[in-house]
Amino acid sequence: ETRKTMYVFKDLAGRTLALRPEGTVPIVRLVASKLRTAPKPLRLGYIWDFYRYDEPQKGRYRRFYQGGFELLGSSKLQADMEILSISIELMRKLNLSKFQVKLSDVGVLRGLLSSWGVDENVQNRVLSLADKKNYVEAIRVLEESNLDEASISKVAEIFKLKGLNYKSIIVEAKRIVGGCEHSEKSLDNLETILDSIREVYPEPEYFLDLGFARGLEYYTGFIFEIFVESLDIALIGGGRYDKLVELYGGEPTPAVGCAAGVDRLVLAMKINNVIPPPPPNRRVYLYVLDDAILSYGFKVSAELRSNGIPVEIEVMDRSLSKGLSTAGKKNYPYALIVGSKEAKAGLVTLKDMSTGLQETLPLKEVLSKIRSSFNAN
Repeated sequence: ETRKTMYVFKDLAGRTLALRPEGTVPIVRLVASKLRTAPKPLRLGYIWDFYRYDEPQKGRYRRFYQGGFELLGSSKLQADMEILSISIELMRKLNLSKFQVKLSDVGVLRGLLSSWGVDENVQNRVLSLADKKNYVEAIRVLEESNLDEASISKVAEIFKLKGLNYKSIIVEAKRIVGGCEHSEKSLDNLETILDSIREVYPEPEYFLDLGFARGLEYYTGFIFEIFVESLDIALIGGGRYDKLVELYGGEPTPAVGCAAGVDRLVLAMKINNVIPPPPPNRRVYLYVLDDAILSYGFKVSAELRSNGIPVEIEVMDRSLSKGLSTAGKKNYPYALIVGSKEAKAGLVTLKDMSTGLQETLPLKEVLSKIRSSFNAN
């Protein structure tokens, strides 16, 4: 699916290039080459922009941002649960409290199809069609592969297994796949993950859908996506991809990861009215009244910066009133004013922009007052 929407072009040297369509593969290439001998597990993260030639619409853009988390080197369920936990925590931190987690394990279907000798390319087509809910076409592909009717009937039954009662779904799925060890193991893994994650995070709605496949061919096991009711697009998605590092020339490396759509998360926050207020401005404004004491003014600014306080010095030759007005519009919490009297005595006039109160204090006290205020906020 991703290949169909990639921006592909030739550069001046005739090389075929593509704009980055997703983040997992670049991370995998890094692990397969420069981090080949790094001790495992590796926990890597990124925030990048990506490009896909999609039809622009709500929540779908041709240039978009994602933040990803990848855990490479562990095949344990704890790794799957860590990635899912990070995703759920992100939703909670953004105050998106009402959301659904859709889960599956592609090993359920792949295990069955592999046990029947179905070609991997055919498996990929079937899973891709099932992910789009095009079950009729998926069944037709299996029929064309000369799979027997009884086996096709089992696949059709699995496509129908979805809902909130994951325990009963897993029991029914085990009945259908009975005897296929790989599929049964995948179902056991799903049950363990759901049992464990619901103990820690009981609030989300957990929806098990065994026909869900995420559309990317490299997934080998557990997969998930997270939705809010107000949007019909996934905000976060991920899963296990145990063969990808080896495919890019690295050592066999089990891996699991997820990616969060930054643009989509912001859109969901806006729709749900949970955009947090902007953080307080931690920059101060400094006005030097007389060019004759510029050196003292720059001494004050140097002290501010060395104490971790960003400062904007008036450099536009505006009047004091206009300078203070501009500082107010920029939401600067404090304005500092120094004149010849302050310079001689080593003082600074500190104005609180929210209250209008001002006082003349030694520079050390000004620094202490500003730091205390910033730390409190």
